[in-house]
Amino acid sequence: MARGVTIHLIRHEKTQANVERKYIGWTDEPILQEVTAQLPIAPTIIYGSDLLRCQQTAACYFPNVNYIGMQQLRESNFGDFEMHTYEQLKEQSIYRAWIDDPYTVSPPNGESFKAFEQRVLQVFQQLVVQQGAYTFVVHGGVIRLLLSHFGQPQQSFQNTLAKHRVLYTLHWEQLEQFLGGTACTLFSEAPITVNETM
Repeated sequence: MARGVTIHLIRHEKTQANVERKYIGWTDEPILQEVTAQLPIAPTIIYGSDLLRCQQTAACYFPNVNYIGMQQLRESNFGDFEMHTYEQLKEQSIYRAWIDDPYTVSPPNGESFKAFEQRVLQVFQQLVVQQGAYTFVVHGGVIRLLLSHFGQPQQSFQNTLAKHRVLYTLHWEQLEQFLGGTACTLFSEAPITVNETM
């Protein structure tokens, strides 16, 4: 087995809400179209969110590879902000407060940043328990959270981007480095070549 730990992170294909720039958290919306993709990795198992957009993306990118969908890997629950745009919400004082300080202000009826952070980091600690490569098809918020914690260079969640059709790869020389919460020793971003089939 390869020495150290490698984690590959892929954001799901776009949904209609993504195109319309809406906050989409736990809403189970499908991807806009099926695609095929060329990737430099060949996982034997894929972990991801249990929501449709991640399952469908994994099926497009890695047909015939076993997919394990987990609720713990969902996007943040945006509560009352769900499926609304900035333009629709910008006059609400609670929304402006959340934009300014998402670490201490939570969406009404939604998930606090601390709760989101705890569940995502906890499930990664549960899954990555030995050396090797791990592949995840997840949401933008999950990738941003992981990159802000482990990426190079390290930066705040608010200043971290997670693009569609990009393969984010993080590598640690030793499992103990990852388990200890240290930043990865190697980091790369590679575009994913996609062919639209519809």
